[in-house]
Amino acid sequence: MHATLDDLPPEILLLIVAHTLSSGSVPSNILCVSHQFRNAGVEWLYRNLCFRSSEQLRLFAQTGGNVGVVLRSVTVDLTGKFARSDVWQHLCEALRRCRDRNEKLRLGQKQIPLEVLCLRLHSYSQDTSHHVFEEALSVANPRVFRWTGPDPDHHFSTAIVAPVASRLCRIFGIWSNIQDITVTNITFSVDSDNSMMPLLPEIPGLRTLYVGQATFLSAGSVAAIFCVNRMASLERVRLVDAYCESIWGSRIRRSDIEKAAQIIILPQDVVQYEGVLSRIRKLLTCEKKTERIIGGDRVEGSIFLV
Repeated sequence: MHATLDDLPPEILLLIVAHTLSSGSVPSNILCVSHQFRNAGVEWLYRNLCFRSSEQLRLFAQTGGNVGVVLRSVTVDLTGKFARSDVWQHLCEALRRCRDRNEKLRLGQKQIPLEVLCLRLHSYSQDTSHHVFEEALSVANPRVFRWTGPDPDHHFSTAIVAPVASRLCRIFGIWSNIQDITVTNITFSVDSDNSMMPLLPEIPGLRTLYVGQATFLSAGSVAAIFCVNRMASLERVRLVDAYCESIWGSRIRRSDIEKAAQIIILPQDVVQYEGVLSRIRKLLTCEKKTERIIGGDRVEGSIFLV
C-alpha cells in the first residue's frame, strides 16, 4: 500500500509548509500543491504575517482579512530596501485591521496580543512620521519584540535613530505582555539632563533586555534601571558593542554601570547600593562582538567587559 500526501499527519504537513514559507519562497509555489497544502499554508501565513515590502503592507492593510485565524506574529523585513515614511502608516492600518477582525478580543480592546513583533528596517531622523510609528506600535502588545538592523553584523550602521529610540522606550511601557526585548543598531539622544534617568520605564514582566551595536548610551540610564526601577522579573541584561559615545570611543563596561549606580545612590543609602551592586553583577553583562579593523576600543581575550 502506497502512502499519499493525504496520509501525512497534520503536524508533519504544517512543519513542511512552515519551513518552505519561512524560507522566503513564493507562497503560491507550495500552496498550489494540493488542498491540504493550501489550507495549512493559508493558516500559517495568516498566523505569522511577514511583510517584505511597503507595498505588501499597503495591500494587506487595504484588503487583508484574518480568515478566522488568531494572529501570532508579525515581521516587517525590508532588508535591502528603502523604508519609505508611509511604512508606519501601512503597519498601523494592518494591525488595526487584524485587531478589529479578531473575534476573541473584548469589545473596545485597543491592542492586539502577539507572541512576536519583529522589525528589520531603517528609520530616519528627518522623517516627519515618527508619531505615526508610535501610534502603529501602540496597536500591538507583543510578548517578544525584536528590532535589528537590516545590514550584515559587521556593518556598524544605525537602524534606530535617536528620536525613534526615545519613542520606542516609551512604547515598551504600555506593552503589558512584553517579556523579551532585543534592539540593535540603535543610537540614543545626547542629553546630559536625562543621563541618569532610567533607560526604560517600569516594566513588571520584563525578563531579558539585549542592546547591541548601540551608540551614545548613557551608563547612568542603564544603572537607573537597577537603582530606580524594580523590574522584579528581570533575569538578564546584555549590552553588546554598546558605546557611551560614538564607535570611535569606549565600549561600556560593567564597571561603568557600577560607578553610575554609586553616583545615583551614595552616600544616601549604603545598604541599597550593596544590593544594587550585587544585582548588577548577577544580571548584567557587557560584551564585545565586532572589532574594528583599525582604531576604536579594541579588546583582547575575553568577550566580557568588566
